[in-house]
Amino acid sequence: MKCNIKITKFGVDDPLVQLSDQTRQVRYLQLYLADLYAKSVIEEPQYFDRDYLSEFSAFYSVSSKPYPNTCRRLHFFSTLIDRGLLRRAAGGSPKSVKIMQNSYLGFVVLRPISSAPLGRTVLCWYEEENIQTPRVKDPSRDYHVHIAGIELTINGIAWQQQDTGVAACATVSLWSMLHSSAFDDHHSIPTTTEITRSAHSSHSFGSRVFPSQGLNLWQICDAIKEQELAPLITEGDVKKGNNVFGFSRERFSSTCASFIRSGYPILLIGNLLTVGGHAICVVGFRSSAPVSANSDKPGMAESGTEYLYIHDDNLGPNVRFKISTMPAEIEPSETEETEETEETEETEETEETEETEETEETEEVVVLSASEPKPKTGAEIPSSPTSDYPSFVPTQLIVAAHNNIRTSPDTLNKAGLIKAAELSKLINFLGDKYRLNVSGLIVSSRFIKLAAYFGDELNERLRSNRKVLSRVRLALSEKINPMSLHIGVIRISHDNSTPLLDVLYDTTDSDRNHPVYCHISYSKNITDLVKVIQSAGINEFGKCVEAY
Repeated sequence: MKCNIKITKFGVDDPLVQLSDQTRQVRYLQLYLADLYAKSVIEEPQYFDRDYLSEFSAFYSVSSKPYPNTCRRLHFFSTLIDRGLLRRAAGGSPKSVKIMQNSYLGFVVLRPISSAPLGRTVLCWYEEENIQTPRVKDPSRDYHVHIAGIELTINGIAWQQQDTGVAACATVSLWSMLHSSAFDDHHSIPTTTEITRSAHSSHSFGSRVFPSQGLNLWQICDAIKEQELAPLITEGDVKKGNNVFGFSRERFSSTCASFIRSGYPILLIGNLLTVGGHAICVVGFRSSAPVSANSDKPGMAESGTEYLYIHDDNLGPNVRFKISTMPAEIEPSETEETEETEETEETEETEETEETEETEETEEVVVLSASEPKPKTGAEIPSSPTSDYPSFVPTQLIVAAHNNIRTSPDTLNKAGLIKAAELSKLINFLGDKYRLNVSGLIVSSRFIKLAAYFGDELNERLRSNRKVLSRVRLALSEKINPMSLHIGVIRISHDNSTPLLDVLYDTTDSDRNHPVYCHISYSKNITDLVKVIQSAGINEFGKCVEAY
């Protein structure tokens, strides 16, 4: 059997074009790659994919249909690749290898499943054009691939299409989550088969494991715990009784930003309007312009976030979704609909009056709508894969975090807002006394490895003054009590995004205790203000480390 490596032109005779079923996902990938200026495709016609082999062993190998156990892997390049270049690169030519690496766009595994051919897929991000508000994609990691001994690297996070034999939408979203860069030194990445099995280890509810009918909340949590990680659940804060309608804009945006900046992808559970329940995975967001905070009331730094980047198995990887809001009543729960139907006609007039009153007090919930950017190629899209895709209303947010993280972004954000409020009072008092223009304060939070904070974080902030950088690092090492592997960082800044101080929190204790290690002050004035607050016993900032 011949298994020669094939080289084809993208968009002409490449294997994606040749797929018999041009699904929404296939069309999305074609458009995404076109916007990356793909020109060539290298195909490995016989490729053993770890995830598919696991699926094959658990399900497809015992089907009466003779499924093969091999896949095809497609590699995409933004330059024209020919056999000569491939041959020279395979021979170790540094120049040829560099050409291939610099133009490498990623790969797509094609499974021998006609209804769901798109397996493990990792594609690079669009080139960043907006340096003022760049994408935040900390969960992305490096993937190393080999073609005839040529090693190539691509940075992204894996996506795949659900097959409903082994994996449904929640499973593949959870699978993408566990590819995060945050877990690189933690464990090997489980396959979709292993995730589905671990999800049924305690909560099968009598249902069969394969074919998979999807996972509920408790099964998702079990699957996370089986990977020796901790499931962190955040429920929507717009509620009526026990019914959760969704998230308020500020809470949703700030929580998502905290987790993504911490390197944790987010599994969102909610409803596709007009369709039903669905699960998607948030892998990045577009940072927002500095918030203009009220001088009397601090705000959250990422509350103005406009776009999330989402892995949706119904669409594809890195899909841009716009964050907006809608009235909570637009999507009532099934329970409320049933109750309203059963109510008698005798109370109809009363209900209409109550509905009118409630409408005036209606809360807004976050709704996410696929919003692809204008094609860079300038080509008209006759049938955009996102144009008729339903909007999504998230109701729950789940993150797989390290076991030693026992606090939540909600707790960090609340603590940050309280501290910022105390600082604002003093700043406003002094501003009034000395007739100064006073700007508002903004708060951001994240979890970060202690080593990463000592390393990249402090270096980025203080590299212009090596003496200060050295003094801060030594002070944190010698004068502060030993800190946990992961710390919580609250950053309080001016609304022009100038940092004033960082407060470092212990993540290994309970939310009720929530111990503070110390604070790093970037200004002598802030150091003095914090001393006033602490001496009055109003709030605890911990020991001061001066970074000026």
